[in-house]
Amino acid sequence: MEGFLTECVHESLNAYLHGNAIFLGERLFAANASEENAFLLATCYLRNNQEYRAYHVLKGATAPQSRYLFALCCSKLGKLSEAEHALCYSCKEEAEVPNGAAGHYLLGLICKQSERRSAAVNHFTQALTLDPFLWSAYEELCLLGADEEAATLLHNPDLDLAYPLNPEASCNVETAPSTPAPINTPLDRGEVVTPATTGPPSPRSRRPSAPPPPARGTRTQSSTAEVATPRPSEPRATPSPSTFVTPSPSTSSLPAAPPPNPPGKHGNAPANRGGPGASTSGAAAGTPASGQRRKFDDDGKLRKVSGRIDDEGKLRKVSGRLFAEPPPSVSGLRRSSRLSGGTTSSETPGKPPVNRRGAQPSSPAPQSYRGAVASTPASAAPKAAAASKEPAKDPVSGEAGKATDGAASALQLIRILGDGFRQLCMYKCQDCIATLQQLPPEQYASGWVLCTLGRAYFEMVDYVESERAFDWARRNDPTRLEGLEVFSTVLWHLKKEVQLSFLAQEVIALDRLSPHAWCVMGNCFSLQKEHETALRFFQRALQLDPNFAYAHTLCGHEYFANEDFEKGLLCFRTAIRIDERHYNAWYGLGTIYYRQEKYENAEYHFTRALTINARSSVLHCYRGMALHALNRNAEALSCLQTAIDTDEKNPLAKFEKASVLMSEDRHEEALSELEALKECAPREASVFFLMGKIYKKLDKANQAMVSFSIALDLKPSSSDVSLIKSAIEKLTVPDDSEEEEL
Repeated sequence: MEGFLTECVHESLNAYLHGNAIFLGERLFAANASEENAFLLATCYLRNNQEYRAYHVLKGATAPQSRYLFALCCSKLGKLSEAEHALCYSCKEEAEVPNGAAGHYLLGLICKQSERRSAAVNHFTQALTLDPFLWSAYEELCLLGADEEAATLLHNPDLDLAYPLNPEASCNVETAPSTPAPINTPLDRGEVVTPATTGPPSPRSRRPSAPPPPARGTRTQSSTAEVATPRPSEPRATPSPSTFVTPSPSTSSLPAAPPPNPPGKHGNAPANRGGPGASTSGAAAGTPASGQRRKFDDDGKLRKVSGRIDDEGKLRKVSGRLFAEPPPSVSGLRRSSRLSGGTTSSETPGKPPVNRRGAQPSSPAPQSYRGAVASTPASAAPKAAAASKEPAKDPVSGEAGKATDGAASALQLIRILGDGFRQLCMYKCQDCIATLQQLPPEQYASGWVLCTLGRAYFEMVDYVESERAFDWARRNDPTRLEGLEVFSTVLWHLKKEVQLSFLAQEVIALDRLSPHAWCVMGNCFSLQKEHETALRFFQRALQLDPNFAYAHTLCGHEYFANEDFEKGLLCFRTAIRIDERHYNAWYGLGTIYYRQEKYENAEYHFTRALTINARSSVLHCYRGMALHALNRNAEALSCLQTAIDTDEKNPLAKFEKASVLMSEDRHEEALSELEALKECAPREASVFFLMGKIYKKLDKANQAMVSFSIALDLKPSSSDVSLIKSAIEKLTVPDDSEEEEL
């Protein structure tokens, strides 16, 4: 009976009948409470999302497979110390970790969650050494900022020796253009979009600029792989490089039931709400009208410049009035985080499919080969006799060579994808875009690649191109939710309320248990300035995934908008605890301290953010503002000039530089900066107000009156109107020490 029940449990698991598998597994375990049966029952519980029951069944197990599954359950339940003890069962250093590469990957996740970065990097490196196709371990290495380790493992020369590439079996790789090309989707040409027909966009020239920063968008990504259903009689072998071979698309080589997918990851990744990490490399060709161009907010502050500070996620409003108040309330680089099966390969006709290990599945011989001797013509008999004397070729060696070619092609593809993702995590967005353009058209048009492109453009503050990339991804992969928190941030910056509302309704209809979906909902209500409602949605996302760093950052931005600084500080600090490379959270802390006039603390946190993303024009600008408040004007001018060089169209950096120059009595240079700024922001009352003050200091009363009048004509807010009228009344009065700013 035991053998029969075991077989029935496996059949139920393969048919996804988890309830039936649990019932039969419990009967099996009741009949014989062996560790082998306990492992099978725990597998049923885990597949049915009952980790707590699997935990109690496996507690005290000593077999390697059982210890791995027990550690997986502990990790899901937050019992990290027990999980680590189960995997490191023996105190001997040479003791093997259960499940090989997967065990090291799980240990890496445990070390990452317990804030032991070096140990996590070591375990992820070990996992990739054992299995070079374990993408999740490579992804975690990149998110930890281990740039050198990730690049070394991906381009290890030993892999080229293990998997020599056959030119005929290689991927169709296109030559990368010299400059990154904006997204040019078939939608723009009125074509039907399908993965088979879509290809990489045609290259289009882009304004040269400083190296771009990527979105760390949504950044917390803790996923754990679930164990496949093992047969009790089959020992679990440690994977070796020779076993990782691309399978044939033949159904005969596919497993009866796919292994369960690991939990979804959230990018830090990305996902920034448009944040400080965004150094603009060039706007899309044909700059849109004032609605799509970065402008100053109506409330008088350059509200939120974006980039990535997110998983996850990154700076909030590029557009907005430069200043309705003194610089502390100026802008809010709101969301930087807000800111944030086997590979298919063509089969050769007439050859049987190959499974992952190179073994040829059994299949009947072709009809034309049956009874070959009887049907051989007489003239062909001597040839057949001679052929029969020749040594027969080993079919296994031919199949092994075919499998090696498949692995080499898959490795080539993984290298391109890995280089692009690593460059995105290191905020080299232009390099990321150029690398991904080397992919074959069918890979380029996939949802993951297009979302990665959208994040790269988002980090470059090129919201128009980012929107097109995400829109293309939505059409090709409409059920994909990962990365949509970044897409919602892009729409937030472009102030597209209708599109953002439609996106929110779609994602909630797809999956109400996805934290990404609730972040989209929160951004939708945030755009309508319903901050309390937005906070409830972000908190709902955190209920679903407490380790979603981007959601913590979004909460912090909403508290900042409500001027609840204490709760905002708590949210940003929690995001940093989860992901110390989530630079939008460092930026958020800096903005709160700047608003509280704690300029030394603000400068420290802006500097920490810059150590993570040194290509952010916004971060350089805000650090310059903090230095100016500390009367370190020389350093402030250097930072502001770096911000301008990084992004020539950053209006806040030019405005702040003019303010510093005016405080240094370098009035002509300040006027020159403001004249250049008028080209970027021709309808900003704050610019003309500052010009009027400079003209007054230069005793040019007529020109000062003209500037003040223009500022009034631009219809500033009521508080700004009173400041301008007061300045006009004092136009003939000598300057005093009082400084007034919009």
